[in-house]
Amino acid sequence: MAEELEIESQKEDDPFLVKFDGTDDKEDASRLSRLHKWSIVGIISFGSLCVTCISSSWSLASPQIMKHFHISHEVSTLGISLYIWGLGTGGIFLSPISEFHGRRLVYIFGILITILFELVTTFSDNIGAMLFGRFMSGFAGSSFMSVASGSFADLFKANKAHDGKKDANKELALAMVLYSVSPFVGPGLGPLISGFINSSMNFIWTFIVLLLWSALLLILVIFFVPETYEPINLKRKAKRLRKQTGDDRYYAPIDKTEITLYHSVVISSKRPILLIFRDNMTMVLCFYTGFTLAVVYMFFVAFPFIFQTVYNFSLSEQGMSFLGLVVGMISTCLISPYFIDKLYLKLLHRNNGVSKPEFRFIPLMIGVFIVPIGLFIIAWTAYPSVHWIAPIIGSAVYGCGTILVFNGIFAYTVEAYRLYAASAMATNSFIRSIMSGVFPLFGLQMYKAMGIHWATTLLALFAVVLIPIPFLFFKYGEYLRSKSPYAWSTD
Repeated sequence: MAEELEIESQKEDDPFLVKFDGTDDKEDASRLSRLHKWSIVGIISFGSLCVTCISSSWSLASPQIMKHFHISHEVSTLGISLYIWGLGTGGIFLSPISEFHGRRLVYIFGILITILFELVTTFSDNIGAMLFGRFMSGFAGSSFMSVASGSFADLFKANKAHDGKKDANKELALAMVLYSVSPFVGPGLGPLISGFINSSMNFIWTFIVLLLWSALLLILVIFFVPETYEPINLKRKAKRLRKQTGDDRYYAPIDKTEITLYHSVVISSKRPILLIFRDNMTMVLCFYTGFTLAVVYMFFVAFPFIFQTVYNFSLSEQGMSFLGLVVGMISTCLISPYFIDKLYLKLLHRNNGVSKPEFRFIPLMIGVFIVPIGLFIIAWTAYPSVHWIAPIIGSAVYGCGTILVFNGIFAYTVEAYRLYAASAMATNSFIRSIMSGVFPLFGLQMYKAMGIHWATTLLALFAVVLIPIPFLFFKYGEYLRSKSPYAWSTD
């Protein structure tokens, strides 16, 4: 151990070890202008919106797909499930790549491969090929789900050119709030877009529209999203210094690490898996996000059934029924940061200005009550005698709760696992995607067997059982985090 400390000390004193010191740091992403930083946040969030919109767009195209390929509802639902499973699985492999080879590489190749397999889905006349294209599109598109938090942690960190650590943490939290709405508004927009297209056009146009969206995203990433990962940017600075000075002794820490592509993809992908089994808080929080999002994806088969059966909605009107969910999510994203920030500052003041990652659980502790309330409203207002706006209001309440839940969990994950933020978010993406892909497969059968009211009530009651989780973690989180080999220790 003493030898390791001595080696580290020697490295720190090495004049040829390249670091960001605030003097000549052209490559340092945290020194970008505020406008450029928030443009990057916007583009990455736009990408997350795109890939999640693709996931749910299949739902209201499903009747045409079933008729065209002569397949059952269960087989058609695989078009949703396989895409979601691809989203979850892809992050396990792509996030470690970003931690060895950079974020930008993962974004560009991710969306490029997504486009290629979207072409397979769009123009193939074989259901097997379409389903394979869906899985691979989700797998590649997961880069915007699992690597985004790492990019934000890169951008919003304290440095000498910045106002300080508190401001950096505040901006990071705001970026996560704005980003966290996109993976959930996207699934709500998918059926809305799909409903209008499929009510008057061939289902292929659903995929063509999203293919064009993906192409626009690729252009935006190429031209406006630079590399943000510090080890890669230090490597570039070292290369620039060697060229400017003619001295080949300048090196970055990553230059001394020989990591093959095989190692970064296969061996290093074990970290997100290990987080599940070696970090109890990660497992439980991932399960809660998984349940919350899985219910959203169950709505993609439940809402068309509810609003067609109870209110005789047309296909386009069924798509419009998701507006409540979208409005609830967007309004919460816009309004909640102000109130959450005030509560966070109160906690900070009570703790003598010392921040703890557990303070980020504030929105989660509010959201766990709102989620079951929304479900109860949907369950017991879906009657022909009650206006159709009532269950849609319930879905808006549920959407509000969903955003609060994810705001709390995402913000905590990024702050508590800052060094391994991409891997931690990949773990979360994996668990919630597995659960989200399973729920639509039995959702329609559950609603037909139990009835609309009791099927939704069952989900609400389960959400009630989960209410104590954030309060227990708020109280004991610091102790649990101290036992984690991956969590960031509190300064």
